[in-house]
Amino acid sequence: MIDLFPLDASLWQLIFLGVFTFLLSIFAGMVGVALGAVRLPVMLVLGFNPVVAAGTNLGVTILGGSAAAWPHWRDGRVVVRVVLVLGIPAIIGSLLGGFYADDVQAWMLLGLIASLTAISSAMTFAQWWSARSKSRQPDTAQQAQIGGASKQGIDLNSRGRLQYGSIGLIIGIVGGASGMVLAVLRFPILINVLRMDPRNAAGTNNIIGILAGIFGFMGHAFNMNFDIGVLAVMGVTGMAGSFIGAKQTGRISAVTMRLIIAILLGVSTPLTMFRMFSEYPN
Repeated sequence: MIDLFPLDASLWQLIFLGVFTFLLSIFAGMVGVALGAVRLPVMLVLGFNPVVAAGTNLGVTILGGSAAAWPHWRDGRVVVRVVLVLGIPAIIGSLLGGFYADDVQAWMLLGLIASLTAISSAMTFAQWWSARSKSRQPDTAQQAQIGGASKQGIDLNSRGRLQYGSIGLIIGIVGGASGMVLAVLRFPILINVLRMDPRNAAGTNNIIGILAGIFGFMGHAFNMNFDIGVLAVMGVTGMAGSFIGAKQTGRISAVTMRLIIAILLGVSTPLTMFRMFSEYPN
């Protein structure tokens, strides 16, 4: 018989996860980053099975991202050609990663998650430091930068499409296996390489995250690696928070957005490492 509630979450755990997901999703919807890399370590600290928690986390990402999609699309913050170049390889990679996640030992999967959150935190902090310095430039220079980062200025030639597509594929495979869409790893590409306005990057990244999440979840669902009860609670509260947050995109400066994300990821890393050592050598 198929177990639809393999995480066996208690009532207090469901209440905590619901409230936590709602609050986190407000900010996630605002910046277009699913922040599954923050949700997942919290689930792991509660003692949940890493593979099942990973699949459930991807399901929450899909629901939360879908709720934020319409406000981003309505306000013109989704660049379709960037979604295609980075999104299609990401969904292929996510499907493969999710499908083969069962073949990875628990401690290795946890180590992968901890490494990714640490790298993401360091990269985001570096972006914050750089953006903080640039924000002190005269207003005219800032306006010139913003103009150059508009979606009309994005250059995706054949070589660029191949490079970014390959990056998207790798991120998708790793994210699908670990239960995260790793939007925080794509964000530097959109902002620093493609020179997108942070608001357009938020909307575009959100759509790519939904696509990667769907196919990553399909890979996990094939092996029944998800808990429908936890998914329902976190999914509903995540959708509510993401919708509220997406409507507020642009209210917080890009500099502040990066700093908050870096702090959240930095805090989540030791939580995952603690669980990794407790699981070794399983």
